[in-house]
Amino acid sequence: MAETELNFAKIVANPTPLGWCQVYSAGKLFAAISLEKQEEEGEKDYLNVVGKEILNTLEQEFFILEKKDLDSIKEAVLTTSKKIPEDVTVSFVIGSIVNNIIYVYIVGNGRVDIKREGMLGTILQAQDQANDALSQASGYLQNKDVIILQTKAFSEVVSENTLSEVLDNTSIADAAENLAPMVHEKENPLASAILAGYREMAQKAFYEKGKEEKTEEEEVKKEETEEKANQNYFESGENYSSDLAYKPKISLSFLNKLNFLKNTGLSHTRKIILTVVVIIVIVFASSIFFALQKQQNDKLVSEFNRVFPEASRKYEEGVSLSEINPTLANDSFKTARKILDEGKNSFPKDSEYSKKINDLLTKIESEIGSAPQTTSASAKEVSASESEYLSFRLKNNASYFAHDENNVYFATSDEISSIAKESGTSKTLIENDNYWESIGGLANYNTNLYVLDKENNQIIKFVNSGSEYSDSNYLSESAKSDFSDAVSIAIDNNIYVLFKNGSVSKYFRGSKQDFSLKGLDKQMSSPTKIYANPDFDNIYILDNGNSRILVFDKEGNFKAQYQTNVLKNAKDFEVLEKDKKIFVLSAGKIYQVDLK
Repeated sequence: MAETELNFAKIVANPTPLGWCQVYSAGKLFAAISLEKQEEEGEKDYLNVVGKEILNTLEQEFFILEKKDLDSIKEAVLTTSKKIPEDVTVSFVIGSIVNNIIYVYIVGNGRVDIKREGMLGTILQAQDQANDALSQASGYLQNKDVIILQTKAFSEVVSENTLSEVLDNTSIADAAENLAPMVHEKENPLASAILAGYREMAQKAFYEKGKEEKTEEEEVKKEETEEKANQNYFESGENYSSDLAYKPKISLSFLNKLNFLKNTGLSHTRKIILTVVVIIVIVFASSIFFALQKQQNDKLVSEFNRVFPEASRKYEEGVSLSEINPTLANDSFKTARKILDEGKNSFPKDSEYSKKINDLLTKIESEIGSAPQTTSASAKEVSASESEYLSFRLKNNASYFAHDENNVYFATSDEISSIAKESGTSKTLIENDNYWESIGGLANYNTNLYVLDKENNQIIKFVNSGSEYSDSNYLSESAKSDFSDAVSIAIDNNIYVLFKNGSVSKYFRGSKQDFSLKGLDKQMSSPTKIYANPDFDNIYILDNGNSRILVFDKEGNFKAQYQTNVLKNAKDFEVLEKDKKIFVLSAGKIYQVDLK
């Protein structure tokens, strides 16, 4: 059987307190899952914790199976499903490929599609199925098949026609990149899918000059031998003795030394008997020696197969999570490192075992070193003069503020005013002549001002002509969104709108852009301010409920977070990115937090 290769691409929606989804892959096992509850109560990360436990259980139950077939994997899935709480609605779709056979299972609801030779078909679908109900199917795969495991929500967001068109003449990575914006635009926290590309690798042919072609029987034996040698250890628990075991060579030169029997004066018959006895003794001693060697090597192989595959699975899990949830990815990398550190001393230092372990440790350390870090920051109180913006903010009771190099701007329901930083002179810039009804944010860009109107779901742009400001609607009719839960806006050439559930919408020249925040370890809680600047590399968000400031790059990828108690009741903050400082206004005082 030809050697096979699997590639994965993943699409995961952003979670909410009532909805969570994820995808998983390790070796030839992969899955998509979503969890939903009806009421927001108890632990904030309840669904995340439950989901992680379900996936960990699936991994453990699957990889301890000695034989992997439809029934044995089904039992592993049923055992895993017992971890699903009664108050949670699940869509759990699992796939496993053994040799060239795919086994698929659905707990709750979901769908499995396959793309083959330009045609998209459904292998298995479950609708209106209870949490404790299980559907299953299996079949043979062909080269270049693409398998799509989808939660129920994903199959509702992305139609079969759309899925088929996106998969035409493109890689699964490109397909996932094209599908992700469709999922994020719908803001359904239950939509996730994993795409698996199946490939049969061409076998290399070897020819020996001057030898006749091998018989069909010999070729079959060779294929069977190669198949066993090429099995993936994740799936088959392959014994590594074939390429790692110590293989001592036997030297028969000692037979030449038996010539001493020629000069003993013994009869010819007795010489033969004595020679045979000596040979038997030597062979017996050698067999004992080699048996001990084999026993020792078998112990090493057994220990290696216990340590290395488990660590490799955790490493691959971390890689698959690195773009989705860097914190969970880091946990997986650290678990893999711990497994290897505890087991590496069981092997000779210069052995192939140690070499493979050290190579994997190097990869793990590299991933841990590049992972975004959570920083428990210290906040020190500083004088008001350290931040001109916050010192003016401290003295004013307006709800919304913005500032530039020269002025601080503040808005009320009646007007927008400014205060000159240098002189402290204030003046009214714009009186509210029915321009806005319910203000939800204020921002400035160049000399223009922007007001978010929550009531009319619009961003009003005020252009500074020198002597007065003229108003216009920034958003086109097609780009208008529900701003009733908006809490802040920021501008860096794009406009970012922060909502109280922690989501962020991005607009450019009046049109909504494909954008979402990625990689958070837990959902935001009561965020109040988003901060951006054309000269900054990053976007900053004040997440009061979790006492932290979050840092994202301009593509929405999580980079870091700074946690300190003063952020719990913070009213505003200012970032000096070049100086690596954040100033925070909290409880009537100004604090400094250093950026790493």
